[in-house]
Parts: sequence; C-alpha cells; structure tokens
Amino acid sequence: MNLENVDTQRDYQCLVNHIYQAEDFDFVGVALYAADNSTIKWYFVAGNQNEQFRKIVLRSGIGIAGLVVRTGKPFWKNGLQDYEYTDKMYTPIARVESLQNAAAVPIYPSAVKLVGGVLLAGYRSKQPVSNETTSRLSQYLDTF
Repeated sequence: MNLENVDTQRDYQCLVNHIYQAEDFDFVGVALYAADNSTIKWYFVAGNQNEQFRKIVLRSGIGIAGLVVRTGKPFWKNGLQDYEYTDKMYTPIARVESLQNAAAVPIYPSAVKLVGGVLLAGYRSKQPVSNETTSRLSQYLDTF
C-alpha cells in the first residue's frame, strides 16, 4: 500500500466512516496504488456487503477508480449495472457491491499534483448521482 504510515491509514478509514455516517451513501471507499505502484486496490471502505472488494486489482484506466486516476478528474455515472464485463465502462466495484450509481474524485496526497488514489461513494438504489455529488465528495477531501 502506498501510504507513509499507520496514522495516514487510520485517517483514510476515519474519512470513509465519516462520509458514510454523514451522508446517505450505501457504500464509500478509498482506492490507492498498491505497493507495486502499477495497480490500484480498494483499501478503506464502509457499507460493504462482503469482502470481495479486497480481490479487485485495477490498472490505470480500468473501472471508475482507474479512470479517475488516469484523468485526474471527478467522474460520476448512473446505471452502472447495465454494463457487462466486455463494456468499456464495466466497473468491478459496482458489480461486487451492487452499486447502481456512483461518483468518484481523485485524491492528491501531497502538494505534487499526482493522483494517489480515489474516493468513491455510491448507491445500491436508483438514487441518482451528479456533478453536485462529486463536489460534495471533493469538499470532504478539502477538509481532510
């Protein structure tokens, strides 16, 4: 895991827990680069249905987290369950957590503007997400 120390890990889990409790999201998670710095994994979550998220390993550009890491821009999408494995927008986290709609924003862990991870929140219901959802998530990171 590409984190400097245990305090940072605890902080990310506290952030995820805080957003999950303060908002109405069904799932909140943080994905970060793995130790090899070439793959992305989900490390900190709240509202998960099971532990399958731990098996997801992504490369930049794959899934919602990979797309946000590659572009460095927030992303949101409704109707995620409509995509199949062969679709360009297939997202493993949505599949294993039964997310219908999700929004994600990049995490910049240092002053250098390189994306270090992704904060994602989503709904299992038809509750829509929008650009406003990504703005709310970004505000949590601004105060983190």
